[in-house]
Amino acid sequence: MLHDRCTERRSLRKQNVEQLLAQLHASEHDKFAAHLYRSRREYRLDCEHAGKSGRQIERCLISTFRVAASLGFKGDYRQWEELLVGLH
Repeated sequence: MLHDRCTERRSLRKQNVEQLLAQLHASEHDKFAAHLYRSRREYRLDCEHAGKSGRQIERCLISTFRVAASLGFKGDYRQWEELLVGLH
């Protein structure tokens, strides 16, 4: 009887941990999606107001790429740029 309760509690704890991990993974995807859309908007605005040199656009790309990489983006700098331009 005691063994059954321990097994049941262990099972419930395992389910709770699995649910928390699923929520964590979902929230990470949400953070990346939110960052992607903010980056698109920032990129679009920088393209509209950038000067001839394009330094403003490059700074935008570099800063948003670094954040994307920290959120799990696996591509390189140019792939990030293509993603922003492709959605543009």
